[in-house]
Amino acid sequence: MKIHCIRHEAFEGLANISKWIQLNNHQLSYTHIYLDEAFPSVDDFELLIIMGGMASVYEKKSHLWLIKEKEFVQKAINHGKKVLGICLGAQILADALGSKVYKAPFKEIGWFPLEFNINELPKLKFLPDKLEVFHWHGDTFDIPTGAVRIGSSELIQNQGFICGKSIIALQFHCEMNIEQLNMMIKGAGQDLLNKGKFIQSEKEIMEKVGLIPTTNQLMFDILDFISTD
Repeated sequence: MKIHCIRHEAFEGLANISKWIQLNNHQLSYTHIYLDEAFPSVDDFELLIIMGGMASVYEKKSHLWLIKEKEFVQKAINHGKKVLGICLGAQILADALGSKVYKAPFKEIGWFPLEFNINELPKLKFLPDKLEVFHWHGDTFDIPTGAVRIGSSELIQNQGFICGKSIIALQFHCEMNIEQLNMMIKGAGQDLLNKGKFIQSEKEIMEKVGLIPTTNQLMFDILDFISTD
């Protein structure tokens, strides 16, 4: 399978999604937004993965690349491509599908439980009832028309959605590894200075790296699902 990844920040990459790509011998290409690279033809890939970043979807006037990216994502959807959005990528997907993206009541950063909407997602048999996953976001979104909510946390009701079989948005991060956690803390660690119920310290975040294998397995299950015809 040909996979194309959009990266918005140098410090936020595919993490252990790269391991899944290598294990399955898929081909990988990139558009690095922070290097002002152009988008490819939608004929050049079968699965589009949109990663996170520090921008907000509603900041299009100050981040003009968001306009071009939304158009590219809409074109990929219209051409029937499989699309996986993570964090900012999930918000861009929600925006491209006509839903509102807006600031959450509080930032949610760290490892917090997520309850999955298993009753409405019988095809996703691998979903657990509940799992502690990694979060790093300050925005949220409404569920697009025709899509189904994937799960909720105590703070954020809409933690992701699935539209058909080929479009999946995840507000949370199951791709993390220790290297990626360190890179995000170094690149966006100023967010951790804001104390609050839903913002963990660097120490608290790193104390829970034992959760990585379980969350990675969920990520691999989601990737297996979306990549299978």
